[in-house]
Amino acid sequence: MPLCLGVSVVRGRARRATRRLCIASLAFAVVITGACRRGPAIDTIQIAAVAASGALPTDDPLSALWDRAPEHPAALLVQDIVEPKLLQPGVTRVDVRALHNGEWIAFRLGWADATRSMLAQSGVTSDSVAIQFPVQAGSQVPDPAMGEVGKAVHLLYWKALWQDDAERAVRGQDRVSALYPNAAIDHYPFLANPAAKEEMARRYAPADAAGNPITRRASTSPVQELVAEGYGTTTAAATQKALGRGVWRDGRWLVAIARPLEEGDGVARLTVGQRTFVAVAVWDGALRQAGARKMRSVWIPLVLHAAR
Repeated sequence: MPLCLGVSVVRGRARRATRRLCIASLAFAVVITGACRRGPAIDTIQIAAVAASGALPTDDPLSALWDRAPEHPAALLVQDIVEPKLLQPGVTRVDVRALHNGEWIAFRLGWADATRSMLAQSGVTSDSVAIQFPVQAGSQVPDPAMGEVGKAVHLLYWKALWQDDAERAVRGQDRVSALYPNAAIDHYPFLANPAAKEEMARRYAPADAAGNPITRRASTSPVQELVAEGYGTTTAAATQKALGRGVWRDGRWLVAIARPLEEGDGVARLTVGQRTFVAVAVWDGALRQAGARKMRSVWIPLVLHAAR
């Protein structure tokens, strides 16, 4: 074979091999790109509330509308600042998405939880999650640990227990019948003597008898609005407009929580285009987490994008 022909053949084979490599690389890139498109957009810097028209999925954490919003993976830390401190870590990450329509804002919070704890029983508390806002917007945020004197925080607090109560009420049931299905039989005299039942309730359920706002909740929403200026100061907010609903499926909670952008004095006001902050906290009922025993985040930037 002439030398020049051999070189030509080698070059031809090299070009064909190069083309095959380019085609294979392009196909691989298409597969990777396609795979990325199927997953959620991730924003590790902030929670970006995307503008949406019409009604928001305030009680539907499974709605396809949530796919429009990027997901922020919020890292959680143990609450080890004040007593009672959390000694056993629980949920370490919450995935947060947000939508707004100019009047309301809705958040979806998702986290892994192998157990569905909806009833408070011996050794078990309720699964819960909360979103916290600084009442006064600006760069000088209060302490993320429940605020501080003169720098209040506004919380939206969802409890699986309250959702279970609301759903049972629709069916004409209550929490007592769920925990103690034979209560009417065990205490049959109460059925014949309502006064005795009321007296027993005052003795063994004093918080309810005293009208404690946490125990006696007039709202059917599983979300309670709270305000605080530091640990031990948490109280019910004057307005209670927040909505929400949680779904536990395949070892994971997805909870939607929504509130109006403007609710009145004493609570956080949110404005489209304005930057503020939020913090989140999670309680794992199977680990007996309640009150100060929780996993919590630091402040996370929140931006409400204007409609395009």
